[in-house]
Amino acid sequence: MKQQATIHIRGIVQGVGFRPFVYRVATQNRLKGYVLNLGDAGVRVVLEGERNNIEATIRQIKNHPPSIARIDDMEIRWSYATGQFPDFRIAKSSSTATADVTRIPPDIATCEDCVRDIFDPNSRWYQYPFTSCAACGPRYSTITDLPYDRPNTTMADFPLCNTCHSSYTDPGNRRYHAQTTACPICGPRYVLLDKEGNTVATERPLLAAAHLLADDRVLALHGTSGTHLVTITSTPEPIYHLRERKRRPQRPLAVMARGMSAVAAFATPTTREAEEMQSWRRPIVLVSRRSVPMSGSTVTAESLDAIAPGLDTIGVMLPYSPAHHILFNTLNEDALVMTSANPTGLPMYIDSSDIVKHLHEIADYFLVHNRRIHQRCDDSVLKYIAGRRVFIRRSRGYVPEPIHTDWRPKGTTVAALGPEEKVTGTIAKAGVFYPTQHIGDTDSIESIEFLTHAMNHLKHLLRIERFDAIACDLHPQFLTTETAEIIAQETNTSLTRVQHHHAHLASLIVDSNLSSNTRIVCITADGYGYGPNGEAWGGEVLVGGLKDVTWYGGLMPSRLSGGDLAARYATRSLIGIATPISSEEQLLTIAGGNKISERKRLTESTLQLLVHSAERGVNAVTTSSAGRFLDAVSVALGICSENTYDGECPMKLESVARDNGTRIRPHYIDRRGSPLIDTGAALQQVLELIQQRVPRAGIAFAAQWFLGEALAQIACMASQEQSIPQVGFSGGVALNRNITRAVERVVSDHGVQLLRHWRVPPGDGGVSVGQSAVTMAQLALE
Repeated sequence: MKQQATIHIRGIVQGVGFRPFVYRVATQNRLKGYVLNLGDAGVRVVLEGERNNIEATIRQIKNHPPSIARIDDMEIRWSYATGQFPDFRIAKSSSTATADVTRIPPDIATCEDCVRDIFDPNSRWYQYPFTSCAACGPRYSTITDLPYDRPNTTMADFPLCNTCHSSYTDPGNRRYHAQTTACPICGPRYVLLDKEGNTVATERPLLAAAHLLADDRVLALHGTSGTHLVTITSTPEPIYHLRERKRRPQRPLAVMARGMSAVAAFATPTTREAEEMQSWRRPIVLVSRRSVPMSGSTVTAESLDAIAPGLDTIGVMLPYSPAHHILFNTLNEDALVMTSANPTGLPMYIDSSDIVKHLHEIADYFLVHNRRIHQRCDDSVLKYIAGRRVFIRRSRGYVPEPIHTDWRPKGTTVAALGPEEKVTGTIAKAGVFYPTQHIGDTDSIESIEFLTHAMNHLKHLLRIERFDAIACDLHPQFLTTETAEIIAQETNTSLTRVQHHHAHLASLIVDSNLSSNTRIVCITADGYGYGPNGEAWGGEVLVGGLKDVTWYGGLMPSRLSGGDLAARYATRSLIGIATPISSEEQLLTIAGGNKISERKRLTESTLQLLVHSAERGVNAVTTSSAGRFLDAVSVALGICSENTYDGECPMKLESVARDNGTRIRPHYIDRRGSPLIDTGAALQQVLELIQQRVPRAGIAFAAQWFLGEALAQIACMASQEQSIPQVGFSGGVALNRNITRAVERVVSDHGVQLLRHWRVPPGDGGVSVGQSAVTMAQLALE
């Protein structure tokens, strides 16, 4: 007797060619029924026929789905066949949602089949920069609603021509139900504009743009989910121009290479880094760079230095859109600079008129298109530390994929707005966490509007009517805090303020998929976090879980003159930490002439002012920041004295460091029963090593190893005292490879399990995940 199987499939199954795949498998096995998209981004399949054929189809779906698809859950219900289906078909999508968990497809890099179409002179998509199929192309950046169908994307603006419609409705065509498919007749188009916004007369705007790049021009390239500023790398001159115009003298720039052989000529990626680069997600991966490119590479050593000044790594990605492939096919360049087209602190521009209006002083020409970008999405950035992937920025290619846990708090939904810098927002629903794309720093109204828009879009797609609670940072002056307060008041929703480092700890619990009542010891080390009583934290060992934490120990606080100025001008950190153990003469010898503000440098008189200011506590901040200690070491070693971008001094310190066996002995101070690490004593040892003419690379490594070792020793002490078997490491300092390895060594030697991030950024980009987790736990107590 024939049977029927109704299957609900959840995972990444919309926008990845899943329905055409199911259609082909079902028809090959002589089955009838249908497959359709659901409103929760899942898929329903109804199969009728012989049971063995149905089971064979289910096995093929489970074991051999499209390469980009991911099946997280498959629910099967058996019954007798009804005989109501004449054949198997792809049915009209349903807005019905059958699950608490919604999985929305991220943007997908152009597949190899489409690349072949682009360069096939006989193809309808020859040289067409918006070529895509059911297995590739933009997804999240175009989606306006669910289910994922063309009317619910920005491609609704481009009705299919007859030929494209034939492909779209042909089950044997790989563009069958490809929602972003189009061709030169019916699809979006590029135009090339000059600085005044005038159209450059050309029938092939990408070819003309490539010629302009080859002529050392700076190009603004309107892309899939945002806009890049682009230059060639065969000469450093246009890179210098870009830096000068963008007022970014030192911040590293990302590059896009034409392929892995090109990457290998100027960098040395590991196997895992290469695999990550070549994945369909196409992130920027930080890899070790060569000091001199190999013979035959068009990338020059001067260009590498201009791209990543003072760093031993370079951020590299591969082409992920048709436009990228076409540009490389035209240019004789192994790599192009590709940096986000936005002023510091503002979101990327995505509207063609805004791109020209706001970037005309930076770019020489503008290659823009007429396809709406509904959700801007910066490139994701990651690195590998001790064999594990760590996100610096989780965005395009990964968002809006959720972070799963085994928690199931029924019906609880929370919106968390993050801290102030490197912000993401997060929506937590039924124990699943949906971080937004990278928002960036939120010290401007434009960035807050971007955050609000991203959160509202996720809320809409997740079919959430109202939140049970809103979460924000404890800092009262962050714009994200103010925004959360307004939302909570306007919607009559409870507001939870979560301490910054508690959120870091909580994000690691989520990332590690530990139970919601787990308690861990966690090293939380970064540049700054608003403490429970307004202190400036940044080098703490905490003990606790989602519901509460206690401070156990950490770095000894130092008083730094200038408040926020100390975060930029690292000489202030050196003076604040070293003054008790160094003479003024010694400090002037080390740092004399360094900038201490935009217009002032360190002299005998300004040094005295800074010392007196710190002693009196006037215009000074008392902080336990690990970042400020690393700043001080960087200045002492003559490596870097100003953070022109966040983390510059520590990053350059990390790049210089080489292990030559030199070590710095940790000294601990007992303060009311809590262990504190004496950073002044550590800095004194740094200065002594300098006087002994120990190579600065060895001292740089020793200072970082000291920081990781000393914090890990305290964490392991807490672990043993409180019988907690897990020690975690979170915060922006967890992105430092040398410190992480020191933590790993100490924790391993104590026989304790080390928890590290791999799905959630350890820096402030993961704070919103922790905020939402803490809030969900507190709601469960009410």
